[in-house]
Amino acid sequence: MITINTFTFQFDFAEDRIRLVGNLNNDAPRINFWLTRRLALRLLDAGNQMVQQTSRRVAESPMEFRQATARFEHEEARQNINATSQPIPESAATTPELLQRIDLAHKDGHYQLRLFGQDDPDEIAAVSVLTYAELHQFLHLIYTGCSRLDWGAPELFSGPVSGKKPTLQ
Repeated sequence: MITINTFTFQFDFAEDRIRLVGNLNNDAPRINFWLTRRLALRLLDAGNQMVQQTSRRVAESPMEFRQATARFEHEEARQNINATSQPIPESAATTPELLQRIDLAHKDGHYQLRLFGQDDPDEIAAVSVLTYAELHQFLHLIYTGCSRLDWGAPELFSGPVSGKKPTLQ
């Protein structure tokens, strides 16, 4: 299992997928995944629900202002993204694996992402621990990919949560 400290995203029009690269520009082992439309949209919905359930500011807001509060927090985090548009160098050792599932959990004010690849769907391939702001930034970058690939993703935090708990598979 690899611990991901940094995420890099590439929006691949030919593959019609988002390439998620963990640890591109640090000394940790690099890992690459393909993120499909189906999984990306489910992740955005689950992230929306997670924010609604775990943000103290959102929870304390009157019901009619919760979406606006979540959008405000999202915009605040988005403005602090440390992103570049450098191309991702190719390497034979870093062929992307299809991402099968992502588990998102909240504990002690942090969010844990557990990523499962298609090659061994019962084994955690990578894990990352994010702050609240980093979770928003992660969701924003996936939303950006969905928008650029024209996947029909609804605006983040723009409407009521679906009410069902999705399985991210």
